[in-house]
Amino acid sequence: MAAYEEAPDFLNFCLERADEFSKRDWLASLTLLTMRKRFSTSMPLFQLYSQRLLKEAETQFEDGVHLLSHRYGVLGYAPAVWKLVPLLVARVPLMAPKQIALCSWGLGRTLVNDEESWTALGGALCSRASEFDLPDLAMVAWGLAAVDRVSPPEVVALKQAVRAKLMGKSLEDVSSHNLCILFKAIAKLTPEDRRFLDWLLLLMLEAMESKAISFAAQGLTSIWGALASLRWRLEDGALEILCEESRHLRLDHTFNQDMAAELARALLTLKVEDPRPEYQIADFVARRGLSLRADTLLVLTEFFAARNVSHDFAWKRLGVRVQQRGVDLKLQDLDRLVAAYRRAGRGNQRIFGMLTLFLRLREDQAKYGAA
Repeated sequence: MAAYEEAPDFLNFCLERADEFSKRDWLASLTLLTMRKRFSTSMPLFQLYSQRLLKEAETQFEDGVHLLSHRYGVLGYAPAVWKLVPLLVARVPLMAPKQIALCSWGLGRTLVNDEESWTALGGALCSRASEFDLPDLAMVAWGLAAVDRVSPPEVVALKQAVRAKLMGKSLEDVSSHNLCILFKAIAKLTPEDRRFLDWLLLLMLEAMESKAISFAAQGLTSIWGALASLRWRLEDGALEILCEESRHLRLDHTFNQDMAAELARALLTLKVEDPRPEYQIADFVARRGLSLRADTLLVLTEFFAARNVSHDFAWKRLGVRVQQRGVDLKLQDLDRLVAAYRRAGRGNQRIFGMLTLFLRLREDQAKYGAA
């Protein structure tokens, strides 16, 4: 299968040999699909492939529905997960904690908010919470937060299990990724529970200060994002630790435009003015500014204007990208972009000319519709 690099060729191969496929073959094909060229879940061939696979679900995947829901979650394909719901609900009482966690993540990833499924998964969590490892609890929390399922018994059981796993334990063997997922998810589920969130944040800050565990870019930016959603005013000591830990974000190859935009929004929301996290954003724009999407381009330009960023090369990158991708923005977003350039005093005739053209195009579309 791996020899077929193009998605159409790969899917044709799978359909031709579907009768010969074992459970392992189907799972391998779902995994490989994420790496095929020109793949999209809207492809008619993929629809046929998925229908054929789901026919095998009750026979080949009776005890592996958690694997299917996870793989479809990775693909972000909700229709297949909806069809797996009856089998999933029937199998929940027989599932191990890790399997329940995978199902929760798959449902959350595809935004399948089926009451019966979540009731079954929540019941399993409440009755067996002590059996769940921390990574499993993090996946369940992420799934609950994704579908906004704020069920008191489930959230209480989740928090109690997290406390039991972490209280009085060394953090050296704990993954920072799991801590960050839990913090962001619980901040969304119960933002008013300051006591629990303070305790979890303090654990992470102590781990940062003592270098007990390392925090990757995704985890750090998720902490900033969660704090922004809570609109907390951090104490100077906590802010110092977080800013110091963020000073090397640019060296993490996983630091991408979504993380840079989330960090920029958080710094503005929290009114944090510190050169250490700010420079990570400016450096990212200088290096990767020509690959920005329109939405992140707007966020980062507004951040540059608000913080009076003086990085000339980064501004040049933004100026070039504005002319390339500004046309993708909506009318109100274009107005915001023009305002940001005027406030920063970084525009020129070419930039304002192109933005004016994009504005007129959007105004015409609003009046007369798209051609």
